[in-house]
Parts: sequence; C-alpha cells; structure tokens
Amino acid sequence: MREGRWVVFEDIDRATAEVLGVIKPLVESLGMDKWIGGRATLQVPSRGRVEAEDTFAIYATRSVGPSRDGNFPSPTFYGAHKFHEMVVSSPTEEDLRMIIDAKFPRLSGVSAMGLIHLWDAVRALGPAASTRDVGMRDLEKLCMRVNSLLPLSYQSMDLDLESASLSVVFPNPTLREDMYLEARDVFFGAGATTTSARAHMEATAAVIAEHLGLSAERRQWLLKNLTPEFEVDKDVNGRTTAVRIGRTRLRARSSAMEIAPLVTRPFAMHRPAVQLLSRVASAVSLAEPVLLTGETGTGKTSAVTYLAALLRRPLVSLNLSNQTESSDLLGGFKPIDARVPGAQLQERFLELFGGTFSRRKNAKFEESVRKAVQERKWKRAAGLWQESAKLAREKINAKSADELKYCEAGRRRGAA
Repeated sequence: MREGRWVVFEDIDRATAEVLGVIKPLVESLGMDKWIGGRATLQVPSRGRVEAEDTFAIYATRSVGPSRDGNFPSPTFYGAHKFHEMVVSSPTEEDLRMIIDAKFPRLSGVSAMGLIHLWDAVRALGPAASTRDVGMRDLEKLCMRVNSLLPLSYQSMDLDLESASLSVVFPNPTLREDMYLEARDVFFGAGATTTSARAHMEATAAVIAEHLGLSAERRQWLLKNLTPEFEVDKDVNGRTTAVRIGRTRLRARSSAMEIAPLVTRPFAMHRPAVQLLSRVASAVSLAEPVLLTGETGTGKTSAVTYLAALLRRPLVSLNLSNQTESSDLLGGFKPIDARVPGAQLQERFLELFGGTFSRRKNAKFEESVRKAVQERKWKRAAGLWQESAKLAREKINAKSADELKYCEAGRRRGAA
C-alpha cells in the first residue's frame, strides 16, 4: 500500500470470511464516496492506521460459467457490493487465434486454427458427471505442449485457415502421434471411475484422434501398447548427463557432489513404469504439477524417486494426514531447548578440532569451549567456534602455500 502497488485478489469468492472482513474496509476507503484527494486506508491491529499511495489500486477476480441464458450469476461473497463489477466475455475464435499467434509465434496461422478447432470439438462434448469442464487453460496447455514438440526448423504452412486440418498442417505422422499423447495428458489423461466418465473419455479420445488423422487401431495402440524409449546419457566418467524418456529429454543437475543418492535399489522398467515416467517427464519439462493416483504399491512414489535420483535432483517426501499443519510445510517458530543443537554442534566441533589441531597443546582452549557450552553461554561458545574455524582456515592455507613452494622448488631442481 505504501509503495503504491496494484493488488489482484484472484478467486476472491473462495476467500474465507476472515480475509474478506479485512479486505472490505480497504475497498470501502477506495469507493466513489471518498473525499477528493482521499487515499485508501487500513486499520492494522498493533500497527495503527496505514495510508496508501495515490497509485495504489485493488482488483479482484472470480471464475464462473454463464447460465443457460448466457448471464453470469451475481457475486455473493462478503463485501461484493463494494466492488464495481465488470463482466469479461469469453474470447471469440478470432480472439483465440490472435492470443495464440502472440504467445506461440511458431503456431501462428493454420496451426493455431487447427488446435482451436480440436479444443472446441472436445469442449462441445460437454463434461461428464465426474469430470471437469474444458476451459481456456486447457487450450493454452495444449499449445504449450505442441510448441515444445516442434523442431527448430518448423515453419507454419500457408493454407486456408478454415479448411486446413491438423493432418494437413502437420504431415509427419510421428509428430501427430506425439501430439495425440500430449492431448491425452491435457484432456483425458486423468482416467475415469464411473461408466459415464469412461464413455466420455472414449468419446474425447476418438474426437482428438479424428482431428489428428489417426485411425482407431492406431489410437488404441498409442494408448495401450506403446512403450516409450528410455535412454540414459552419460559422460566419460560414467555420470548421468541427461535422461531421454519418450519425446522428452531432461538434463541432469551438474554438480561436483551427488545431491541425491545413487540408484542402488532395482527399478523394473516394464511398460507401465516407462509410460508413467514418460508422462511425468513431459510435465516436469513444462513445470506442471502432477497428481499420481493409484493403489498402494503401484510405484507412484518409487517412479518419482527413481527419476529424481537419475537427474540428481533433491527430493523431499512428505507424508500428509489429517494432523498435518501448515507449519509442517512452511516452517515456523517452535520453542526448543538450545542444549540439544548446542550439544550436537559441540560434538561436531570436537571431532573437527581434534583432526586439525593438537588437543594436548590446545587443552585450555578446548576446556574453555566445553565450559561455555555447559554453562549455556552460547554467545561465547559461538565466538570460540568461529575463532577456531578462522585459525583452521589460516593453518590450511599456510600448509597449501608450503606444499606449493616445495613443488616449485622440486621442478626447479629437475630443470637444472
């Protein structure tokens, strides 16, 4: 507020009453009835009255679908009457093409229109009882995935925007098959649990295959029998540099030290496992969140752990339950006994100190550190630890310099 920034509250209708109660008076202070030159203000407990800059502004959004008559339901969240509502209409087909042309230049023209027609055909099927609606974000995801498949040399074809189909725009059958697999992950990759949802998923798969010019037999083979390629690229030292799974190549993290432990447990690379890794790799390459659903013991966590180990990516596994709190994820301040971490640091200090200095010659210094820890004088103990680290650094540097001089003297004698 004091810096004059703009604030956007996305999906404000999903906020709790407590949050809306804080926002409402702030919006009221920006209302039309404020006095000329007035600024937005907010009363903050224990901090008093906060006044915003002139350029401060508030925006809020809510995502709703129109009713059968084409109208949007009125907002009902607390304080909605204090906002000036503007209805944003859905973009037309021409608007969608302009958006894709601007965001994905390589898909401009007939490629964009073909993908829009595919998306519109899937959306025309409507949602099943247990499936979600197809929206604009699905079209954006599809374009992003298709754009990542295109070779660097790809150029859009100059064809009629209305009559060109995807099978004509993309004549390469392998590319269209990869596009079909990407469309699967976007539109119907979540599976189905009810009969109506399975029928809807089958209809969606058939519509997408039709737009891509794939036969029913080829579609079934891609979904059921295809085993993606799996290759591990290594350098001359045998360290993994990249992993290629299907149509995706992921680079391993380059580091002198192993971040994740080496893959020691065997991992069966059967067809379902490779298919799962291929789909996970595609989502990872596009920075998309993934929800793996399946019975216990089907390899959900094992697949992610195996891929993270291959790519030397740090992996943190959290088992969530009804007792999990936000502080378990975000962290927080909890009262602890300083003697516990202090004793751990002291134990590590004694180990390093004994390996660097003579404990007999430095018995007095070591006793001073031990006494400071026992008496809980943490400031003095930390100062002594830092002093010992400084002395150890100086000793190591002096030893390295002596070794360098010795080597140079040896080379001179050899040259003489």
